Amino acid sequence: MVRLVPTLSLIGATAVLVLAAASARAEMLTSDAGLKPGLAVCYTKAMVRHVDEVFSKEDDCEPGPPLKKLNYKTGRGKVLTSPWTDGVLAKITGYIHLDQPGEYAFVFESNDGVRLRINGMMVTQDPDVHKDRFSDVGIFRVKEPGWYPVSIRYFERRSTSTLKLFWQPPGDTSDTMPLVPAEVLAHK
Repeated sequence: MVRLVPTLSLIGATAVLVLAAASARAEMLTSDAGLKPGLAVCYTKAMVRHVDEVFSKEDDCEPGPPLKKLNYKTGRGKVLTSPWTDGVLAKITGYIHLDQPGEYAFVFESNDGVRLRINGMMVTQDPDVHKDRFSDVGIFRVKEPGWYPVSIRYFERRSTSTLKLFWQPPGDTSDTMPLVPAEVLAHK
């Protein structure tokens, strides 16, 4: 099994977005009771050019099978777990378990636009139409361990699609960022 691991030096030329964790704990869960593995996903079709156009209003969407982890590169095949190959919008929701205080770094490899919010705060994005590339590194600061709500908006316009989420937890001093593991992703 080969695992793509972008290095920090590879993406070091990009900007680093730094955000503090929200002080309100209302959204964070301290227990995984009632959570199911993977992230929930809901799809619709439209040809858009920017992530702001993805579910900008309460559009109807069709639920798909949960995404166990974000490690998708489909060439010209179906986008994520949707039934379509082009013009796919995905609303991905659930929780991510951040098990220690400190700064977590996140980066996407995507084709096309994507935006990550954790606990309601925008962490990183690469919002427009593009070929496979890495987003800026986003930092999310955790004061208290727990399950934090995560929201991802993603679109694929045409041809190929990629959606991979990498991270570096606090205290990890390596120059690599592995894929976010399946066991830290859940939904209700």
